[in-house]
Amino acid sequence: MNFITIRRGTPAALALVALAACGDSGSEPEPRADPPRATAIAVSPPSANLSSLGETAAFTATITDQFGAAFSGPVTWSSSDPDVFSASAVGVVTAAANGSGTLTATHESLSATAGVTVRQTAASVGVVSGNGQEGTAGQPLTETVVVRVDDEGGSPVAEAAVTFTTVEGNGSADPATAVTDPAGLAETSWTLGEAEGVQSLTASVADGVSAEVRATAGQIDPPADSAVYRVVFNATWSSATHPDDFPGGAHFSPLIGAVHNDSVSFWASGQTASPGIEQMAETGGTTLLAGEIRAHIPDNVLSVVNGRGIGSPGRATISRVVVRLDHPRVMLVTMIAPSPDWFVGVDGLSLQDEFGQWLDELQVVLYPYDSGTDDGVSYTSGNDDSSPKEPIRSLRGVSPFSDAQIGTYTFTRIDASPGR
Repeated sequence: MNFITIRRGTPAALALVALAACGDSGSEPEPRADPPRATAIAVSPPSANLSSLGETAAFTATITDQFGAAFSGPVTWSSSDPDVFSASAVGVVTAAANGSGTLTATHESLSATAGVTVRQTAASVGVVSGNGQEGTAGQPLTETVVVRVDDEGGSPVAEAAVTFTTVEGNGSADPATAVTDPAGLAETSWTLGEAEGVQSLTASVADGVSAEVRATAGQIDPPADSAVYRVVFNATWSSATHPDDFPGGAHFSPLIGAVHNDSVSFWASGQTASPGIEQMAETGGTTLLAGEIRAHIPDNVLSVVNGRGIGSPGRATISRVVVRLDHPRVMLVTMIAPSPDWFVGVDGLSLQDEFGQWLDELQVVLYPYDSGTDDGVSYTSGNDDSSPKEPIRSLRGVSPFSDAQIGTYTFTRIDASPGR
């Protein structure tokens, strides 16, 4: 038998001791993991198209680490062309002028981009001057017709093509097409047709946006002393048009209003609500407002107007509203329910045109108002009276409402009075 003798302290002995120590541990040391570090950044959405000046779009930036996990860190936002759009510290861009550029999100040495294009779209055409003129049949009007084209935010749209057209017998416009200047203005000269009476000229841009200009040729018959209208309230307020916390049981309170002259007003944006408007807007009650209306009969008010309440979406019809030359205006309101103090309506709405003739039809688009009498901010807020009262104000586009309309009032003349 052969024996190997290892003396204590020799290199071989030390190696065996080391091997024994490793065997005693039962495992090898874990490799040290790298700490998370940002390796990529992405922007969403990849692009945005803005159609009106002042319109905004929100972007988000996502940072990930080397393992693909979300990484938290500060992000800096910047616009390649602040004259076209600005960028806020939280990634919201605001349109300033037509053009395009790049939005950049930066974290340390990482960056990502999104494209932003601003191209105004015509949303309305308004008549600036030349409406309501009196002229001679077959002759040019003395004043040119000037219209202004605006985008959804009310900013003028330059370089928009405006087409001026007339129906047969209502003359012609020269030029028939004009391009708006930097102020959004376009003009034309209108030569009236040969027929006497009221004539019209339509100024239109793409997508069916238009305005009507009217003038008289020669003498026109005086309007009838009175006219009769049917009023249809078409409520379009719904979870589809106003999805933010849309309430259950959505409805409108009974309609309440008045036929009146221009010497009285029952409510207006920027004014403080009367007790009657407060009661209507907060509870749907009509007693106080009806009393305020009757207090002006017969001098300034011809009659009280009433209609039924409806669910929304829905439709209500007031079959007969009589107006007179000395009382040609209408006030009509209804509560948005449930709500703290919100309502829709009109006040001082004239059913005569610029020549004093009774309109055949008039449609009014309705948006929500806050009566300023309750501080609630949601549909189902508890009673919290405002002290002092705030002025009546529009809630269009203010949460929980979207920018969409609440509904329409349509006034249609239904009588066949002489002189119509």
